[in-house]
Amino acid sequence: MNIQRHFTALILASTCAFTVQAAPAVSQEARSAKQAELSQLRSQLGQLKKDLAANESQKAEAADALKDSEKAISEANRVLTNLSEQRELTAAELAALEKDIARARIGIRKSQERLSQLLKNRYKAGQLEAWRLLLNQQDPNRVSRELTYYRHLSQAQLNLARTLERQLEELNRLAQEIRQRNDALKRIAHEKQQAKAQLEEGKKEKAQQVAKLSKKINAQRNQIQKLAEDEKRMTALVERLNALIRKQEAERVRLAAKKKAERERLARQEAARAAKNGTKPSPKPATTVNDDLPDESQSGKQFTALKGKLRLPLRGEIIGRFGAARSEGATWKGLFIRSASGQAVKAVASGRVVFADWMRGFGNLIILDHGGGYLTIYAANESLLKQVGDPIKAGDTIATSGNSGGMSDSGVYFELRQNGKPLDPMAWVGG
Repeated sequence: MNIQRHFTALILASTCAFTVQAAPAVSQEARSAKQAELSQLRSQLGQLKKDLAANESQKAEAADALKDSEKAISEANRVLTNLSEQRELTAAELAALEKDIARARIGIRKSQERLSQLLKNRYKAGQLEAWRLLLNQQDPNRVSRELTYYRHLSQAQLNLARTLERQLEELNRLAQEIRQRNDALKRIAHEKQQAKAQLEEGKKEKAQQVAKLSKKINAQRNQIQKLAEDEKRMTALVERLNALIRKQEAERVRLAAKKKAERERLARQEAARAAKNGTKPSPKPATTVNDDLPDESQSGKQFTALKGKLRLPLRGEIIGRFGAARSEGATWKGLFIRSASGQAVKAVASGRVVFADWMRGFGNLIILDHGGGYLTIYAANESLLKQVGDPIKAGDTIATSGNSGGMSDSGVYFELRQNGKPLDPMAWVGG
């Protein structure tokens, strides 16, 4: 249960129950006008706070988008850095490979030149040697073997030259692959650079949006501060008006008490004259006396189950009844049980203390929450014996009777409310 809501409702309702009629029309109208103006200020303040919260949310969303852009830019920079490193690596590989190709080409050319010269020399030498062998009439088998040797040597040198050419072709192929890879890296780097530029532009737009929202939020905060100051001034004015009205009401109460005292004095004089003349004064209207008190037998029950079985919190004479006119001009919202000071005031049902303090017009006041929206109110006490938060059982002594708060009689003022609405306690009391 929302204690604050019930307490606020109770205070507003109880104030109506314990105060007298309103101040003069001029003061009441002035107070109503100022209260209306204050209500309008509070409404504007509330709307501004809602708008501020919405803009704060939009700013947070924009900041989150800015965060995403910044993270994307960071990732793009990381990829670009890696691509740059890969480009540098492939460029170095390509440069080294091109040096190897140049050296291989030089070696091939030199090998080709040496091979060409060797072949020419071997060719000439081979022909001369063959003629010399034939002219010298040497062994033909030996001549054949040597000629075969010369041919194999020439073939090996030719194979070497072809191998060098194949290696050169492979180097050229690798160089072409490296160039293609380097071109691909350049293309990817270009695309990443464009993406980074787009991200930078998005980041700039988001930053502008955040800045714009920040200015708007600052302006709203300034406006809220101004309205809050206006509300503070208006509240002070309303409080001054209320103080003036309370003073006027207190003066009326004083005058009403004075008139009541005068009526009682006249009644005593009338009684004295009647006694002197041998006649009896008119009898007083019958009063109700309460003798039953709550006890543990009613503890732990749902409050609604006590209807028709409720027992009043104090023994004594019931002098003020629910709905009856009060001498001050208002009506009773509960009932007053008159008793000597210091008598035990009992809890009528199980519950929990939600208020225990002195309050203007109420005196020492204690309020119990019984669940289901039901509250019981015990005012004008001499002493409060329980504190806020204490669990209470039916029949527990929670206070002692008195006349605090300016009551003319001692006893306890008792109210029963549901969701802030006053109920007639006698409709709940058992027969």
